Amino acid sequence: MKNREILISQLLFFVFTGSIGSFSSFINLHLEQIVGLTGSQIGFVTFLGLIITVIMNPIWGYIADKTGKHVLLLKMAFLSAAVIGTLYYGSRSFLLVTIVVIVFEALRAPIMPMLEYITINYSEKYHYDFGKVRVFASWGFLIVAMAAGFMVAGLEFELFGNSVGFDGFISLGFAAFGIFIIMNVIALGLMFLLPKADGKVGKTVENEKSFGRNDIKELFTNRRFVFILILSMVGFNTVDAALSYSTMHLVTVLEAAENIVSWVVLFMVTPELILVPSGILLMMKFGFKNWYILAMVTMIFRLGMYSFVTNPLIFAVGGIVHSLMVVMHFIGTIIYIRKVVLPTALGLAFTLLASSMALSRAVLSFMFGWIYENVNSFAVFRIGALIVLVALVLAVKSTHLKEVGDEIGENL
Repeated sequence: MKNREILISQLLFFVFTGSIGSFSSFINLHLEQIVGLTGSQIGFVTFLGLIITVIMNPIWGYIADKTGKHVLLLKMAFLSAAVIGTLYYGSRSFLLVTIVVIVFEALRAPIMPMLEYITINYSEKYHYDFGKVRVFASWGFLIVAMAAGFMVAGLEFELFGNSVGFDGFISLGFAAFGIFIIMNVIALGLMFLLPKADGKVGKTVENEKSFGRNDIKELFTNRRFVFILILSMVGFNTVDAALSYSTMHLVTVLEAAENIVSWVVLFMVTPELILVPSGILLMMKFGFKNWYILAMVTMIFRLGMYSFVTNPLIFAVGGIVHSLMVVMHFIGTIIYIRKVVLPTALGLAFTLLASSMALSRAVLSFMFGWIYENVNSFAVFRIGALIVLVALVLAVKSTHLKEVGDEIGENL
């Protein structure tokens, strides 16, 4: 029977990423249509929340590595997300939203890096492929985001000449926050089923030594680690920031029904279910560096297509290539970092990755919000494609990707 820690980790990825699937799909639309914020205001709210994440994640990472209480911090983050999420849901002014989002993002900041940290430790302990755990995040995002889209706008189709389907029955607010709150409470409950060994589970004798200043210094002077942070900020995160405006673009600009979100998620996430479980093996077979280059090329193509396509269904189909980017970042980059960073500093490394990406997304989201309001939504994707082109150049010229890829291949 599969080890309990692995099973619970899979469920945690499913539940937490499912909550993010619904929240991220509808939060900007909620802020625009329910709260009444402009594109620039939404960009500022996103910017502010992510800057808070930038500040708090290294603090949480340092505390976690110093105390070894990774699991406890994860419990606290799930609880905080649910509690403060209810306040965020009730905020109906720009000022109140900006105040609440500071607390909201500060307390939930360490969820993903801490979850990845303890899961990688469990995977290492039981010699279990991390990709087979991480794929449950894809399942959670797919199922919950699709269901939320249909529950908001309904579903109707023709079957044997008869109209079959149902009307929407939940609000935008509940899609953005209600599902998020419920699933974070479920995640908190699952955390109490983990063994009491806390975040130290899976550690070896080599990394039992205490975490200190030398580990921090080594991390910030580690060129291979700094490189992957920059590449992630310019590449993966640009796409992520641009796509955060896709729901507004589809519903407000292209006048699609809210259930277009469900079709976008279907095309975007379904391929992940095939690729992610064997992600690292696929990357090594294709070439670790080559996979990064391929992912960047498809990102540029996708954003370029979005910059002129006016058919919502074609927009949704463009998400098929998203899985290449997911494998690159959530499998390749995570394993890359584990290879180049000292074991004692991994918790801080993962939170620094989250912070660097939050910083990048903060700047990009603010910029894209201004472009959305003052130029047009198509320009968001055009500018995004140009930025990812920079990431492609970095990947092509990099020696670190090949070197680390070769080292990973030696251990497979």
